[in-house]
Amino acid sequence: MKIGTDAIVLSSLAPDITPSKVLDIGTGCGIIALCMAQKYPLSEITAIDIDLNSIQEARNNFSKSKFNSRLIAKEIDLLLFSKDRIENFDLIITNPPFFISSLESPLQNRTKARHTSSLTYDTLIQASQCLLSKEGLLCIILPNKESEIFIEKAENSKFEVIKRINIYSKPNKECERVVLYLKEQDNNIAQEKLSYCEDQIIILRNNDNTYSQEYLDLVKSYLL
Repeated sequence: MKIGTDAIVLSSLAPDITPSKVLDIGTGCGIIALCMAQKYPLSEITAIDIDLNSIQEARNNFSKSKFNSRLIAKEIDLLLFSKDRIENFDLIITNPPFFISSLESPLQNRTKARHTSSLTYDTLIQASQCLLSKEGLLCIILPNKESEIFIEKAENSKFEVIKRINIYSKPNKECERVVLYLKEQDNNIAQEKLSYCEDQIIILRNNDNTYSQEYLDLVKSYLL
């Protein structure tokens, strides 16, 4: 699996916090975990994936990084990881599988990476509830349509969206990707106070197909 725009955009839009422990779910080659190690210089980063080849690739990439001492890659199913947890995370970040009903790839590892049959939204939400610290955040990138499905499921499980970043490929296009920050609802806060959500818009390219200055400024920490 190649490094895609989604991974870099998600990493660039990760929240401005100081997490002690970060979990990257579905790490693939480890690019998001590496970006998190750069963004949060005091954090310990755990990267998990169910695909052994991906974990082996991530470990190889980690070993060549100056952040290696703060990175660990585990081949493990998310639900099993959440049930056997011995720690909680201040930030969970993920670029999850999102194709719900489209044709699956004949290549097994590509299907795992792209289709929710390998990681359902319900599983992701349930595991996040187990793994997040009290004030922890879940940061996720999804296509626009799928983000609405995820939000509904998350809110039904007592999560609230505190920030929504709408990503457009060009000014005249429809929203293609959405980055969400979610946290568990505080039962001590009245329900009517949970409706606030900060919205933001980012446009990746100009109409002439050149990268927007906004995009270049966003990703400059990660792309040379």
